[in-house]
Amino acid sequence: MTSILSNSTKSSIDNNDTLQRFVQSKTINDVLNKVKPISASGARDLLDLPLSATMEEAFDLLLAEDILSVPIYDEQTITTQAKKYIAIVSALDLLKLLSSKVSLDTLQSNSDALLMPLKDAIGWTEPLTIFKHTDGLRQLLDCFSYEKTHRVLVQQMDGKLVLLSQMDLIRFFQAYNHQLGSSVLDLPLAEIRSSGIETSLTYRSTAAEAFLKLAGDDRISALPILDDHGDLIGEISAQDLRGLNRNRWDALLKPVVMFLKASHGDLYPPLTCHDRFTLSQVMSAFVLRQTYRLWWMGYDSRALKGIISLTDILATFASLSSSTL
Repeated sequence: MTSILSNSTKSSIDNNDTLQRFVQSKTINDVLNKVKPISASGARDLLDLPLSATMEEAFDLLLAEDILSVPIYDEQTITTQAKKYIAIVSALDLLKLLSSKVSLDTLQSNSDALLMPLKDAIGWTEPLTIFKHTDGLRQLLDCFSYEKTHRVLVQQMDGKLVLLSQMDLIRFFQAYNHQLGSSVLDLPLAEIRSSGIETSLTYRSTAAEAFLKLAGDDRISALPILDDHGDLIGEISAQDLRGLNRNRWDALLKPVVMFLKASHGDLYPPLTCHDRFTLSQVMSAFVLRQTYRLWWMGYDSRALKGIISLTDILATFASLSSSTL
């Protein structure tokens, strides 16, 4: 029996093959060279903290460097050649650790929880993954999508380590979007993997209520903030905790909108996409606006339909580039 493929189906298959060949032809070193070029000093810097550093010190570093995570090392095992890294601690990991020690009832008198050492956060972190610079892009893509890892360390040619994140890989795909295939880039939003809205907040919630709600649900990394009409007016995530210290502790008791205004200078509208967006447009929004999520709104209704994360985009690339007939 002979099967006949339509022109549109054949074009889609050819474009998936184009993406597959692109992924198979690249290594992690190609990603490093494109999105993390070597500095004038001849090295790629790796920010880190010792296990003995406090949660407060970590929050300060994350804010000062505008990053979401930091590798932590055991200072007792430092050799003249290298540090022994134990984990990569993110703002969300720190939030989950903090929520295990405080509650709404004990919050007001528990600011010293910020003095907990980072070693206490290890049970909340992702398993540490270390790649070699010669490993294939396929391995990194699968790790960031199917394994839902958000960041890894990469051993460079000189043996030194550098951090690569999901955002770094999105930036790499964006830089080479002309090599990914038109049908892949034109994929409609409805065919991109996304997550539903599991829970939300009203603007009357306090920041503490928001953060504890976020920490208690492993399905989510951010919460939409809604007004009395159910319209989206803001968002809150663990990255909004960056810079939290004992002097600012009482700010957690403020309404969530006031907390965000105090932290960022204003309440900025969350970044959104709608039904007519394509994969190319979504990826561009992530890179150009330097965001970690887009809220999916109905084109006509403007109703909140879901959320698109970096993991969703990378999982879509992983699925399309591994498809076979």
